[in-house]
Amino acid sequence: MRSENKMANVAVLVAVVIVVISILYQCLRPIFRAPSSKDGVKVAKAEDKWTTAKKIPGMEKRHSEDGNLQDITEAGGFVDFLFKLHAKYGYVASFWYGKHYYVSLASPQAWKDHIKVFDRPVELFEFSRPLIGDNCLQTANGKEGKTRRKIYDVSFQNDALQNYYKDVQEVADDTVEKLSSIPSGENISLQQHVPLYVSMAFGRVFYGDFFKDEEKVIALRDNYETTMEALNQKISDVGPANEEKFNTALNTWRGIVQEAIQHRRDNPPLREEDRNFLDVLIDFCVTDELLFTDAAIFYIGGYHTTTYMIVWMIYFMARDIKVQDKVHEELVEVLGNERNVNLKNQSQLRYLKRVIDETIRCSVLAPFAARVNFEEDMKVLDYTIPKGTGVIHALGVVLADKAIWPDPERFDPDRFLPEKVAERHKLAFSPFGFAGKRICPAYRVSHAEAFVLLATLCRKFKFHLVGGQNIKRKYGFVTLPSEEVKITLEKRE
Repeated sequence: MRSENKMANVAVLVAVVIVVISILYQCLRPIFRAPSSKDGVKVAKAEDKWTTAKKIPGMEKRHSEDGNLQDITEAGGFVDFLFKLHAKYGYVASFWYGKHYYVSLASPQAWKDHIKVFDRPVELFEFSRPLIGDNCLQTANGKEGKTRRKIYDVSFQNDALQNYYKDVQEVADDTVEKLSSIPSGENISLQQHVPLYVSMAFGRVFYGDFFKDEEKVIALRDNYETTMEALNQKISDVGPANEEKFNTALNTWRGIVQEAIQHRRDNPPLREEDRNFLDVLIDFCVTDELLFTDAAIFYIGGYHTTTYMIVWMIYFMARDIKVQDKVHEELVEVLGNERNVNLKNQSQLRYLKRVIDETIRCSVLAPFAARVNFEEDMKVLDYTIPKGTGVIHALGVVLADKAIWPDPERFDPDRFLPEKVAERHKLAFSPFGFAGKRICPAYRVSHAEAFVLLATLCRKFKFHLVGGQNIKRKYGFVTLPSEEVKITLEKRE
């Protein structure tokens, strides 16, 4: 009997020890887990994330260092890879970007659960560091990034925006006048004319009258394009001979931007209503390097997105004369033949707005965005995404989803009729991003440039696509036409 009691006591003691050890383990486990750090916030190692998020379907590492980079290359690029990833694994799928574990989301319902996240994963933009520096707004996270966005956004709200239309209209008039001098029926390359229009309009709006000089605008654009071409070659390891070309173009481009900054410092606006984005930067930025990088990033972002939104828009309209005729009828009804677009009457051009929206959707203009939550794990649909995990918003995959957009390859502005919009999830069309109040800050300026140019062009010309062109999408951070888009112009009676 005494032996049985002794055994019972031992059993109880062992059970107590196991419970105590279990409790201590749970309490002390976070201390001994090896963290990495981002702005002082502990995040899990990539391997820990993989274990924690193992229920998320997706790809295993193909290579210990490169992750799934070879799969991305074999798919034809990052965006093509996202299409294939989600076709195989569904709306929520994981992969490895080098050593970094990522989760990609391809449904509006999943995006809703990620809508408040502000920060961006900086490794996705590592390739552009030589161009934009270490601390530009594109990769500024946390409190600093939010503060800068709040200050800069004032330059793109309605009170400021209404003052930009006059400058944009002057540039549009000059552009259409040049096009008018081209003989009827002669082939016109949109990629030769639209980028100059966008550069001049953005230059005037963002930086002021320094860029009223067309030669300076051309030098800004040409050196930027040369820099980007050389940067792409650097990424592709084309060879050391490319380094000199890159540095020469970059330094020339930086010099032009810095010259524009100094010109504005020396010639500040006399009236408060004439202040622009550059004036805000000059007041806020405490270093010349920060001033340059944030001045430059707005040109970089605005140039590509707006240029190719307009190029794609004219391309789609040139394919369908009925769309052109509807745009023209609305312009004459709202503006007559002489009035210009402004902030107030732009909202009355409802069909033209639907054409712009369908252009952005059908071209898959901005195919993805990215965010990261450094603070806490996130519940997305039925999955847990560990803190510190980069998350891709696969915008392009959703814009081509047949369940949301029947016959997605067809260009149909009436998809954006109010009753059609009401049938879709409110995030189904999020062309400038949606998360963390970090959508493209200058998208209203981009829209204004499109409205003004098309309103000016369509009231003077019909445009036709040159035959024999096989235009396809060329994906990147912005989706480009695969070749030059060529049109001919026919003057309206």
